[in-house]
Amino acid sequence: MATEERVRKVKMSTTPTPIIYFNIGWMKRYAGVVDDDETQGGHGYLKGHRHGGESFNFSKCKDGKVRGHRPPGSSEKTNITKMGVDKKAAEISGALVVWIAKEPASGRSLIVGWYRNATVYREARSSDIILNGHKLFYSAEAAASDAVLLPPLIRTFQVASSRTNPGAGFGQKPTWYGAEQVDKRVWDYIRAYDSRRHSSLKPTKKSPPKNFDPELRRKVEKAAVAHAIAYFTELYGRNALESVESYAKGWDLEVVAGKQRLLVEVKGLANSELVCELTPNEYKKMMLPVHRASYIVYVVNNALAEPPAVPVASIFKHASGKRWVTDDGRELIITPKTAAVLSCS
Repeated sequence: MATEERVRKVKMSTTPTPIIYFNIGWMKRYAGVVDDDETQGGHGYLKGHRHGGESFNFSKCKDGKVRGHRPPGSSEKTNITKMGVDKKAAEISGALVVWIAKEPASGRSLIVGWYRNATVYREARSSDIILNGHKLFYSAEAAASDAVLLPPLIRTFQVASSRTNPGAGFGQKPTWYGAEQVDKRVWDYIRAYDSRRHSSLKPTKKSPPKNFDPELRRKVEKAAVAHAIAYFTELYGRNALESVESYAKGWDLEVVAGKQRLLVEVKGLANSELVCELTPNEYKKMMLPVHRASYIVYVVNNALAEPPAVPVASIFKHASGKRWVTDDGRELIITPKTAAVLSCS
């Protein structure tokens, strides 16, 4: 099915789609056992092995499908009854399977990809893949064309644990059946991603980006801006970006996103704590009614992280009034400051 048709089908659907989340180890490509992409995670199997079964989750099989392996393999059933089928049913089709993993440096659990129109099995099924002398078991499968793996660069949607978000977060087990408010945000996020990807495939006559200044004053800021450039390039194409850092507009990048022009202010942080400041000019422009709908605050934590860790972006968009939130529901706490000039005669 063409991308445009898939997007239209998702948007027009009024029937709630069964959804399930699997918590797996962190990898870049999930395309098999390779030396530069070891599985990073805390589940027991990885304590004695460099690669887990999830290594193959986005590796296309000969029959054109992808098959999802999640810990602990065949030793735990998936309660698909919670997804809306009879207790005796062996499988459920037409589901959305969301894969989440903990980014090694920040410890944030992020969406790394998903299967649409997937089949989820109550009992894991044996595959043809042998890993460390044992056959792997898979709990879900889908057509490879319905599988989306996010590059590490654009993994930004954070899924909270039940410890920090009781009743609306995943627990210690690798399988979570979701919560209404989280599921809605996830679907909105996936639809927006599909829409952006479809839009980025359209030809453009715009000129290449201009004015990218490599001489940023601090290494972390340079890394953060480079991260933002790469992120929006992945979504909209490089021709959609322009750097306006040297113009003191109150934001760093301008991005043509379909019919909208985004105004992106980039902040880089060396650690995982999200605390940063806006200049008076940036804050003024952010709060102007004419700019609010298009003003993006793009904060990069662990901007200088080295593999296998990656920088993690939090992308705050205007919601209402003076509220800016991420796709996963985190909200900026905005604390205005009053400055003063001190002098002595």
